[in-house]
Amino acid sequence: INAEYGIGEGVDILNPDVRLVNGSCYRILCPSNNVVPCGSKRRQEACYQNSSVYDDEPSTCKSIKKVCESGKEELKNAEIPTPSHFHKFIVGKGRTVLKRLENETGTKIHVPRPNEKKEFISVQYKTDSSLSSLEVRVESIVLAARKRERPSHFLSIPIGSSEIANNLAKFQDLCGEKIRPHKVQFPSKLHLTLGVLKLFSEHEIKEACEALKEFAPRIPYILCGKPLRGALKNLEIMNDDPQSVNVLYGELHLLDESNRLQNLADQCFEFFVEKGLMDYEQNRNSKSVKLHCTLINTRWNSDGPRTIDATEILSENFELQVFGNCVLEKLELNEMSVDRDKKYISVLSLPLV
Repeated sequence: INAEYGIGEGVDILNPDVRLVNGSCYRILCPSNNVVPCGSKRRQEACYQNSSVYDDEPSTCKSIKKVCESGKEELKNAEIPTPSHFHKFIVGKGRTVLKRLENETGTKIHVPRPNEKKEFISVQYKTDSSLSSLEVRVESIVLAARKRERPSHFLSIPIGSSEIANNLAKFQDLCGEKIRPHKVQFPSKLHLTLGVLKLFSEHEIKEACEALKEFAPRIPYILCGKPLRGALKNLEIMNDDPQSVNVLYGELHLLDESNRLQNLADQCFEFFVEKGLMDYEQNRNSKSVKLHCTLINTRWNSDGPRTIDATEILSENFELQVFGNCVLEKLELNEMSVDRDKKYISVLSLPLV
């Protein structure tokens, strides 16, 4: 075999002689008098006489040659879906988080500028394992940041009638100094909250809309095909001390005294939890939705006192106990922000009647 491939006779291939040349160590596979010039016909015939021996990994050979010629590995490109809202957390203060991610994963990351509003980050990587490692780290950063963020949207059933609007104005006057400088909620913003959501990209908003549309066919069966007529009454507080109140709310009771409204709220909330768009932690770890219509919340006015004394307002002698009747007509996905008319911006609305 040695003779066939131009290797000197009697040479131990597994333990050959070695020679140092300019600091590099080379194996001597043939005596110096038997060395064949690389360009000679004899050497070419010897090297390729049985070339099939080297054909089992042709792609590997080409890849190595490419690396040697360029002097470095060729990088691959990818995009990791990431809402632009969380790009700042991936960059970090002074780009510290970004640099750490690149060093730990051996990747090169490009985060779009805020005005580009792209819902992904671009990545250059060498191996699939380095890309997977980065994806895990980015997902962890986004998940941790999402938990700290306030909800951006909510599911609600608007409450409204001229009778309720008039009585709200009367309620503001009756409370007077008891709640000042806080104010009663605008009639256009009255609603029952079924649950809150954290949606930070167009894709996530679209996903929530599709979920609500998917839930829609269940509504007629839950409501037994009848409209939801109710009365807003019974003032309550969220805490146990009437002298230190943050939130004052009213309850909506159906005139037929059925559980259809509660069933609708609970099933809708449960449906969105199954879709991964809500969680029980946002609902005080309860599967039952606490239906309430907030009338006063001291957080709405940061300049006022953090609490109010609602002792007189909650007493049985308080003049206004019932705010009026209404028909619940819609189930909506809303933004937390309001428009010029002091109404919550509706993303999607479904009829209940």
